Amino acid sequence: MIRPKKFSSLVTPFLLWLVLLPLASSSGTVFKAKDNVFIPEHQIIDDDLFLGGNNMKVDGTIKGDLIAGSRTLIQTGKVSGSVIYVGQNLDILGEIEGSVRALSQNTNINGIIKRNVMNFGASLNIRHSGEVKGDVIALGNELIVDGEIEKGLRATVGSVVISGTINGNVKINSNSITLMPTARINGDFTYKSEEKAKIEPGAQIAGKTEWTKSKVEKKREKGFFTTSNVVIRSLLLLACIVTGLFLILISKKYVQSAQKNVSQSFPKALGLGFILMICIPIAIVVLLVTVIGIPIALITLFVYLVLFYISKIFVGIAVGSKILTGFAKDKDAPLGWSLILGLIILTILTNIPYIGILIYVVIVFTGFGAAILARKDLVS
Repeated sequence: MIRPKKFSSLVTPFLLWLVLLPLASSSGTVFKAKDNVFIPEHQIIDDDLFLGGNNMKVDGTIKGDLIAGSRTLIQTGKVSGSVIYVGQNLDILGEIEGSVRALSQNTNINGIIKRNVMNFGASLNIRHSGEVKGDVIALGNELIVDGEIEKGLRATVGSVVISGTINGNVKINSNSITLMPTARINGDFTYKSEEKAKIEPGAQIAGKTEWTKSKVEKKREKGFFTTSNVVIRSLLLLACIVTGLFLILISKKYVQSAQKNVSQSFPKALGLGFILMICIPIAIVVLLVTVIGIPIALITLFVYLVLFYISKIFVGIAVGSKILTGFAKDKDAPLGWSLILGLIILTILTNIPYIGILIYVVIVFTGFGAAILARKDLVS
């Protein structure tokens, strides 16, 4: 008779293989997940490229989409499709035939993007040599436009500085807006802020300018430390702690293995989690198309949601353990106290304005990848 733990250790890898099989067999998609990845200038990839890890540099040609999750990504070659990125630093220096969609702390555009840019993060900088042929949508803290946007700009950011050219309409919601003498807006300029935009002499606006004064609301509880938010977050935190303690009770070795992968193989766990969390939902949809694949798709969806929920538990234990042991490699902290301390810290970090969502995404990707690596370690 097969024991539940043994059965789980056999089923999980099988499900992952079965889920990813339609993707792997239907195209020449390339997957690379390791600490540092370099695609040289002479290399041509004839399909989509998935990257996961720490530092990524792509000088070659990608004849599909470039999808990456990493600490840094530098792109200097040519991408025939679009770029989808989640990470800390994104630098576009080459040519993108499609669009760029990024959840990044810092995004710098020095190359040519022939369609649109959608950026969520702390800063977006379209430098002097940067050119976007489509529209730009930005949500974050800082936006600098020194290059050229062929169509329009829509942004909700903390501060905006425009010194380049925008050939379409501009719609901005910001606390600080500055148009430098070299700024050119060849459309309407509509903005909302507490104070009028600072328009330097020499700046040109071809269309109409419309300012809407932001309403100064009475001070009220906002952000993380509101009464309702603290109560809700506390209940969610408590539920997560209880779940983590239960996991430690029933499968201590698995939890320890996942914690080890977060601490010692962070780039690998982040990259694998990024790839799987994108590929598995696509594969589930593919499986749902066929009648025979529906049961497998539903089981896989259930496993996917469970791993999504418990992913932050493994990262929390790793963070808490590092703090309790003072980063000493030869010491082990109690799993329970590591869990509690780590989850409290993660809860605070994920509620930081602007970068909190990025931190949350990194936590989930890393924990998801660590969970898969832990299962692999136990099976082997």
